Amino acid sequence: MRQQNQSKSKKLNSNSVHFLLFTVASVTIFFKTDFYDPFNSAKLILLLILDCWLIGHLINSYKSKLVALKTLEFFVTAIIILFIVSLFISTLLSENFIVGLIGETQRRNGFLSYLGLVVILLYASRGIDLSNVNLVYRTALLVGVILSAYGVFQINGKDFIAWDNPYNSMITTLGNPNFASSMLAVLVLLAIYGCFIKSLPTSYKVVSILFITTALIAIVASGSRQGLLVIFFSLIFYFSVFSFIKNRSLGILVVTISVVSGVLAILGMLQKGPLTSILYKDSVSVRGYYWRAGIEMFKDSPWTGVGVDRYGAHFKVFREVGYPLKYGFEITSSNAHNTFIQLFATGGILVGISYLALIVLIFYSGISLIKKNDFEASKTVLGLLATWMGFQAQSLISIDNIGISIWGWLLGGTILALKFVNGKESKIDHDDRLTNGKIKKVKINVFQPVISILVLIPVLVFSSNFYKVERDLFILKGISSPTFPENKEPVLQYVNKVLNTPLVDPFYKYRCAFFLYDMGYKDESYKVFSDLLVLDPINPDFLRGKVFIEETRNNLAGVILAREQISKVDPWNAENYLQLINLYKLNKELGKAEEMKEKINSFAPGTEIANRATELLS
Repeated sequence: MRQQNQSKSKKLNSNSVHFLLFTVASVTIFFKTDFYDPFNSAKLILLLILDCWLIGHLINSYKSKLVALKTLEFFVTAIIILFIVSLFISTLLSENFIVGLIGETQRRNGFLSYLGLVVILLYASRGIDLSNVNLVYRTALLVGVILSAYGVFQINGKDFIAWDNPYNSMITTLGNPNFASSMLAVLVLLAIYGCFIKSLPTSYKVVSILFITTALIAIVASGSRQGLLVIFFSLIFYFSVFSFIKNRSLGILVVTISVVSGVLAILGMLQKGPLTSILYKDSVSVRGYYWRAGIEMFKDSPWTGVGVDRYGAHFKVFREVGYPLKYGFEITSSNAHNTFIQLFATGGILVGISYLALIVLIFYSGISLIKKNDFEASKTVLGLLATWMGFQAQSLISIDNIGISIWGWLLGGTILALKFVNGKESKIDHDDRLTNGKIKKVKINVFQPVISILVLIPVLVFSSNFYKVERDLFILKGISSPTFPENKEPVLQYVNKVLNTPLVDPFYKYRCAFFLYDMGYKDESYKVFSDLLVLDPINPDFLRGKVFIEETRNNLAGVILAREQISKVDPWNAENYLQLINLYKLNKELGKAEEMKEKINSFAPGTEIANRATELLS
């Protein structure tokens, strides 16, 4: 009887872990071609829906767990609660609550995204053990085969979807070559390390070798170096630790070589040293501007940040003058391209510190496990930890992308799970569990679905609205054109549907204002632009839209007012000052025009714009 109960318990646990891994795989692969944002918004919706079932299991596990939380597990749980609560408070205090909740357009790194990722980590930390950890390796291989095959099709011009894609064609299901490259790299690493695990069958290893070969071809063809860097730094870490396990003296030698190689690689990315020609890429170097702007945002608002996922709205305020002079006055960024700086800058000190603490605890747990386990078990853990380290390496220079980040949180949760199981001891007699097993099983079977359904209801309402808005924007993008006047009425209907939907992305309203204008609804368009600036008066996009609509109405005072507001949130925009010179001249305010010329010369002397400013006032 005891054996039968234990078998059933293990089967239930195995089924729930299968659902966890199904969720991770599905979110990575999923996209919706009839969405305005077919990748990020689609993945967020699916993550939230599938998480509902996991939340029921998760809450049930804390409710019914017969083993008390050990010190480390309690500490990790407390850190995660601090992270989510402080992130939610920062969201509530954000200038734009909706952006804080769902995230910036084409990013979706708002509160809901991180809440969904936290559920993945917590569930993994309570459901995975050494008996099912190989499922993580197997799932990664399956997803890797799908993504690499799709990537090869894209490289060869055989994509079955005609993406509106300004990038390299190799975007897989992530929507960007950098993200695709990094995702394949994470999966390649798990495949490589899985080949060293004896308990994984030969068939797995044969498929892994084929996948690794195909994926590396796709990564190189993507033109993105991020994937190669992820693999490089992870392999350095793996073989450094592996060498220490085998032979301490050998380990010291390998670590020395690895540190030197790592330093040379970092210098190469920064356009210094012998590896510059191989590793330097301007898109990597420019990240220094993004990081410093993020640090300045944090200094300006250390407690709550500038607003969850609101980096883009504040970037031009905090960017260095060298950035617009080098890259252009209208070029901007919506992310710090460094997850740690991004969280400190947009969420504040409690969000940033709790996230850092979680990273440190996961790293500590992995190293501790490697030291305590036998050689074979250590290889399993080391593979997970080294891959997780590769993910963290890319997070230092890249944006959180739901499809990739979900693997980082899964791996972190898996490492914690193995640590928790390794140090756990039952504090309740096993016979007591069997005596009450039947009654508890009935309660558990009712409790979990009820909780999941209660959570699912509001998520479905939100997701349904989110789905409709994404689809309506996609339709509007296709039908809104002055060359098709017969679409005028349908455009108005779809726009009104979007504008009247609760919690709609403000940028989508901004796009609707242009759709209205294109179809001749100029007064309606003007109202949308005006309402948006009341909602978010510092948003650079909305201010540019206001300039456009005021110009079409020949409202000189309105254009001047909008450009003056732009000068406050974009102080290094010489192009805007040049336009103000023209406007002040038309308005016969020559004193103000001279002030604009002096501003341009104060930070952009000798440039073409400075010369044009001088000519205008000569």
